[in-house]
Amino acid sequence: MNLLPLLLCCVVLQVSGQSPVVVTTTSGQLHGTELDGVMSFKGVRFGQAPTGQLRWEPPVAFVSGGAQNTTVLAPACVQQFPFATSAFTQSIFNNPPPASENEDCLFLNVWAPSTNIGEKKPVLFWLYGGGLIFGTASLPGYDGTSLAVNQDIVVVTINYRTNIFGFPSSRDLPITQNNLGFLDQELALKWVQLNIGRFGGDATKVTIMGQSAGAASVGLAVVRDRLHTPFRAGIMLSGAPTSSSPTPSFSSFDGFAEAVGCSQTPGPARLNCLKAVPAATIRNFTNGPLSGSFGPVVDNVTVFTDPLERLRASATAKVPIVLGNMENDGSAFTVGLTNLTAFLEGEIPGTAISPDLVRSLYPSENDSAIISDVDRDLAFRCPDELWSDALTSAGEANVFRYTYGAVFADLQKFPGAGAWHSSEIGPLFGTFIRSTATPAEVTWSNTFQTAIANFVKNPDTSPAINWPKYVPGGKTFAKLAYNGNVEPNNFVMPVVTTSLDGPCDALWNQFLDFTN
Repeated sequence: MNLLPLLLCCVVLQVSGQSPVVVTTTSGQLHGTELDGVMSFKGVRFGQAPTGQLRWEPPVAFVSGGAQNTTVLAPACVQQFPFATSAFTQSIFNNPPPASENEDCLFLNVWAPSTNIGEKKPVLFWLYGGGLIFGTASLPGYDGTSLAVNQDIVVVTINYRTNIFGFPSSRDLPITQNNLGFLDQELALKWVQLNIGRFGGDATKVTIMGQSAGAASVGLAVVRDRLHTPFRAGIMLSGAPTSSSPTPSFSSFDGFAEAVGCSQTPGPARLNCLKAVPAATIRNFTNGPLSGSFGPVVDNVTVFTDPLERLRASATAKVPIVLGNMENDGSAFTVGLTNLTAFLEGEIPGTAISPDLVRSLYPSENDSAIISDVDRDLAFRCPDELWSDALTSAGEANVFRYTYGAVFADLQKFPGAGAWHSSEIGPLFGTFIRSTATPAEVTWSNTFQTAIANFVKNPDTSPAINWPKYVPGGKTFAKLAYNGNVEPNNFVMPVVTTSLDGPCDALWNQFLDFTN
């Protein structure tokens, strides 16, 4: 074994003031670091490299007894940024970007308090957003140090395959082998169950949390109803899965195959041809102007066409849930849009929706603001209402629902941003830019982080003072940090659910819950 990298690592750690620490896991002897009360292990391989003949195959657990240098964040999985909006999307959601990308990307990171080691601690398992086409646990904003040291919990963040690598929607594969990114998430959860006790974590007290596509991933994990659920609670930040078409579309993958010169009939021969295509070539195509879109298919294993019906029928995991949306979840996706008629035609293709009817649901707003709010409601707030009502109708799990209103000047990355989609990440992880933050922003980070950690520690009770358990129609919809209220004793303002859900009930829910 070549010990030089580990020896060099120890020299660097000593110079930087960090101390080396070793934990033995199924992935090997992890050589991490300890600094200021937090142990960190970055770039821990949990899956074998999904390359070559393992491309588009279910993940295979990585098992080793050797020494592993886990002091540096691993590469991101190969990313896709839609061509027409690539520059803006990356400036908002991928800035600063990860150091590198690689098809060999099944790695995770662990941050754990180094104090009170004998006391088993709750675990937060994080799934990033990015529409299932981009995103990585290696973004600086997802560093778990602050959560671990300030909240005394163990934090795990993971990579999972996205876009064509994780969700190919290919007729060359069995239907149950198309949602590979979700299988990656499940393998990482298995790793946590096997190993988290070595870091002082309690495998029986795992909460899975995600934002956007990561939140939808949490929801899908709840809907699967495992016999032995590897988590006891879920947190869904701006994302809840609703009804899906049971008929998959293979056109994007077929177009890709033709573009890279694999023109065989769909099947083993074409798949072997495609497995030989360099990852860089694939990335160039999927990030170019001719690429289609890639995403999950209904396989009735990881994704069901009717998740809401499964919730209502109690055919899902019975775990407490926190879920909610940002007040301006739609602003980043509707920049510059002013034509309400054209927007509605694109949002609900084939259905004529009167712009005047929509305007009546959002009184005193101009069309640009209405477009942003419609996007928020269709994609985030209305799915949350459907989920909350479905969960409570089953009567087997506590639900805590919120809408997030914190706005800070240094987080306004584009005109009219407001409390925009993903702007809660910095305050939650404590990774906001402290040199530009106001005192109120610092206070809010502590308040919000503590509320989330309270739920992780005890998901059967309210996350904060005055945050009631959700009841449809009741004064149980928690507005968080509106009107500058960021202190622990005033940041929750409960309102009647119908005061915010009116457009959902009047119009949008019928397009989201079409299996009901």
